[in-house]
Amino acid sequence: TQAMSDSPNNTNFNQPIRDEQTLRAKGGDPNHEDPKRRPTDPVGLSRSILHVLEKHEYVKVLSVGPTAMTSVMSAFRLAAREIEGLTHSSVLVARQSEYTAEINNKPTKGICTRIFAIPIKFAQ
Repeated sequence: TQAMSDSPNNTNFNQPIRDEQTLRAKGGDPNHEDPKRRPTDPVGLSRSILHVLEKHEYVKVLSVGPTAMTSVMSAFRLAAREIEGLTHSSVLVARQSEYTAEINNKPTKGICTRIFAIPIKFAQ
């Protein structure tokens, strides 16, 4: 994963940014010879989500395409199981919104997934 945009409304995926609350999930071919062209690993992304949540009230994960979205949702489920197992008093919740991303100088639609850890009493 890589840190991305201050604002998910118009993000150039080719340009890294310095926002430690924002992660990026990429798509790709899982069997590609070049590891840089493979999709984001959900296990690593789930660890990054938990790491960000240790310091901040939420984390944003930007993704474009179905492969990247699948990685984000798998990572969310892994992180949710982990945090529920560790705290027994918190759960993860996600909100999603659409944004315009720029990939290879072309505008495209992406999904911004915001993940929050909340006390379990507010989730019931």
